[in-house]
Amino acid sequence: MQALGMRAVPGIALCAALLAAPAFAQNAANNPGSVANATFTSDVVDGAPVDYREAFDTTTGVVYFYAEVLDQHGQTIKHRWKREGKVMQEVPIRVQQQRQAVWSKSVMQPEWTGAWTVEVVNGKGEVIEVDNFAYNPAE
Repeated sequence: MQALGMRAVPGIALCAALLAAPAFAQNAANNPGSVANATFTSDVVDGAPVDYREAFDTTTGVVYFYAEVLDQHGQTIKHRWKREGKVMQEVPIRVQQQRQAVWSKSVMQPEWTGAWTVEVVNGKGEVIEVDNFAYNPAE
C-alpha cells in the first residue's frame, strides 16, 4: 500500500506541473518586464551609480542612466534618450540575467540644455520605464 502511495505522489506532482506549464509560459510571454532602482548619475563605478541626480549643469560632460532590469532575460532592451521630446540616441543593451544592472550614457553638449527623458524599451518595443532629468546652464 505504501509503495502505491509513493507512486501516486510523483504522478500528481507531474500532472500539476504539466497543468501549470501553459499558465507559466503565458504569464512569461505577457510579462512586459519591469525596472527597479532607476537613477541618473555622474558615473558608474564597479557596476553601481556614484550619486543619484535629478539635474546636471553644462559643466557635466557625461550623464549616465542606471537601472536594474527584471524579467527581460534573453531580450535586447533599449535606453531611448530624448531631449525636449526629440530622440537623441537609442542604446541597445542585451539582457543576460533575470535581474540585471544596466546603464548607458550620453555625452552632453553645452547647447543641449532643457528637459531630458530616458525611456526603457523592452524587447517587444514597449516602454516599461520613463525617467527625467534637467540639463541646465552653468551658473
